[in-house]
Amino acid sequence: MIEIKKGKEPSKLIAYRKKKYAAYGDMPKDVHDAVLESLMQEQGYLCAYCMCQIPQKKRNPSVTIEHWEPQSKTSNDKVLDYRNMLAVCNGNRGCGFEKYMTCDARRQNKALTVNPLSALTLSSIKYTADGSIKSDNPSIDGELNDILNLNCERLVENRKSALQTMLIGIKKKHPTGDIGLTCERLLTQYQSQSKKLPYMGILIWWLQKHTK
Repeated sequence: MIEIKKGKEPSKLIAYRKKKYAAYGDMPKDVHDAVLESLMQEQGYLCAYCMCQIPQKKRNPSVTIEHWEPQSKTSNDKVLDYRNMLAVCNGNRGCGFEKYMTCDARRQNKALTVNPLSALTLSSIKYTADGSIKSDNPSIDGELNDILNLNCERLVENRKSALQTMLIGIKKKHPTGDIGLTCERLLTQYQSQSKKLPYMGILIWWLQKHTK
């Protein structure tokens, strides 16, 4: 995960929220689409949790709006609060096997401490070269594994592949020399991209380790 910095909320959501009896479940298609597109843009078209790439299509079944504070456990005002919304992948929803579900599909309505909008809760998250994600905080580590299932085999392999691809590129540029400057440039490039590379979290983690 990387920190998601919220931008200005869509004007259509502001207008809809002012309406009497406005409710998330009754949100019109144009409002829903505007919110989803805004979320995807500010996340660089990556799932807020697993960081896989999510399609740039409105109402696509592979992407959905997630509420960090679950709808069933908060007020209607909070459900319509843009800062409580994230774009997430479908997490293999409907596959029939919980062990293959990830992200919101696996989480359902369970409470979370780790928050993609909070740098503080993300500060304990680390990765390993084999693609695993972990945290020094036992509670957050449990959420990554048991609630979001971010260490399922598929995601571990995908993160490992993304890291290896980056390392191959770095090695080609610097087969024997100092890679520090290249790491700094890549880190700046990746952090400023409007459309981010899939599994960016492990890439940024590795680059930060090698620019210190």
